[in-house]
Amino acid sequence: MSQDLKALLLSYAYVGACVLVGEVLARRGASREFSRKFIHVGVGLWIFAALKLFEHREWAVVPSMTAAVANWVIHRKRLLKAVETEPDNLGTVWYALSFSACLWLAWDRPAVAVGSVLAMVVGDALASLVGRRFGRHRYETLAGERKSLEGSLAMLVGTFLSVLAALTWLPGLAPELPRVPLALLCAVVATCAEALGIRGRDNLWVPLSALAVLGWTPASFAPGLGLGAGVALIIGVAAWFRGSLSPSGVLGAIVVGAPVFGLAGAVGTAALLGFFFSSSALSKAFRDRKAPMEAEYAKTGTRDFGQALANGGVAALAAVLLGLTGDSRFLLAMLGALVAANADTWATELGVLSRSNPRSITTLRPVAPGTSGAVSGMGLLASTAGAAFVGSLALVTGVPWQFLPWLVLAGVVGSLVDSFLGATVQDVRWCEACARETERRVHHCGQPTRALRGVSWLGNDTVNVVATAAGALLAFCAA
Repeated sequence: MSQDLKALLLSYAYVGACVLVGEVLARRGASREFSRKFIHVGVGLWIFAALKLFEHREWAVVPSMTAAVANWVIHRKRLLKAVETEPDNLGTVWYALSFSACLWLAWDRPAVAVGSVLAMVVGDALASLVGRRFGRHRYETLAGERKSLEGSLAMLVGTFLSVLAALTWLPGLAPELPRVPLALLCAVVATCAEALGIRGRDNLWVPLSALAVLGWTPASFAPGLGLGAGVALIIGVAAWFRGSLSPSGVLGAIVVGAPVFGLAGAVGTAALLGFFFSSSALSKAFRDRKAPMEAEYAKTGTRDFGQALANGGVAALAAVLLGLTGDSRFLLAMLGALVAANADTWATELGVLSRSNPRSITTLRPVAPGTSGAVSGMGLLASTAGAAFVGSLALVTGVPWQFLPWLVLAGVVGSLVDSFLGATVQDVRWCEACARETERRVHHCGQPTRALRGVSWLGNDTVNVVATAAGALLAFCAA
C-alpha cells in the first residue's frame, strides 16, 4: 500500500473520530458551540499530519475536498446535531475548501500552510468562544452581524501567537522575512477578515487572507506593514471608544493606516495623524451650531469604513506605490491626497459656521448653509488653513520647504473639486415633507426622499475619492 493511500485512510479515520466525539458531546448535553469548536479545532490540527504523511499534494487535498461535499450534504439534511447552523450558513463547507486551498497553494512551504490554517483553527475559535462568554463591548459588522471587541482581541492575540510559532518552528519561510512583524500583520488582517465574515464565510476569508499575507508579502514590506497595522489598530480602537470611528471605521483605519504608517515613514505618520486628529476634533467642535446643517449630510462625524477609504484610500495607494518603486513623487502624491482631505474637512466643519450665507460654486448665487457645492470666504480660509496644517507637519518631518506652496494649492484645489462635483454630479435629493435639500435617501424626519439632481450612484464618499485624487495628482506633478 502506498504512503499516500495510508495517509488518506488515516485522514478519514482521524476526521471521523473528531466528528464522532463532537456529536457524542452534543447529544450528552454539551453546548452546540462547544461541540462545533471541538470539531473545528480538532479537524484543523490535521494540517500538521497532512504535510507530514502525504507525499503528493494531489492526494493531500482529497480528504478536505471530499469533506466539503460531505459537509454540504450533512448541512442540507441536518444529519449532525454538533454542527447544525442556520440554513444559509455554509461555514463547514467553506472550512474544508479553505483548508484545501492552503494545503495546495503552500504545499512546499509548511510554515505558510500551517500558519494560514491556524489563523482559522485557533484565532477564529477563540473569537467565538471568548466573544460569547466575555463579550461586553458589542459592535455591528458591515453586514450587520453582531460581534464583540473582546472576541476580536482574543482572535488577534491567538492568531499572532499561533502564527508566530508556525513561522518560528516550521520550514518554508524565506529567511529575509522577519517573523514577528509578519505574524502581527497576519493577525491584524485575519482579525479584520473575521469581523467581515457572515454566515460562516469567515472560515473562508480568514485563512485565505492569512495565506495572502504569509505567502506573498514582499520582504521589504513586512516590517513596516506589521508595525503600521499594529499602530493603526491601536489608534482605531481608541477612536472607536471616543466615538470618532464606527466599528467598520476601525477596519477602514487599519486599511489606510497600515501602508501609510508602515511604508511612508515619519512623513506619512505625521500627515495622517494630523489629518485624523484635527478633523475628528473639528467634527465634535461647535456641534450644537452645526447640527441643523449636519442633519442633511449623508454621513455625520462618526466615520465609517466608506468614509475612511474615501478620505484616505488614495493616500494609502500612493504609500504602497512609494514602497514598491521608491519614487519620491508618490510621497508627494500621498501628501497631496491627505492635504486635500484635510482641507475639505476643515472647510466643511468650519465653513458652515459662517454668519453669511455661502454661494454656489457654479452660479455664485446665495444658497442655504450645508448645501452641496456651497463655498464661502470662511470655508476657503479654513480650507487653506487645513492644507497648510498638514503641509507644515510634512515639513517638520523632512519634506523640503519649497513644496509647501504646492501642497497648500493641492489641498485647496482638492477641496474646490469636491465642491464643484457636489454642485454638479453628486446625488442630491429632496424631502417633500420638509421642503429641504438633503444628501439622505431617507430624511431625518423619516420620509423617503426623491432624486433632485446629480448621478444616483455618485455619493459623498465617491466625490471625496475624486477630490483627494485631484490633490494627489497636483502634488505628484510638483516634483
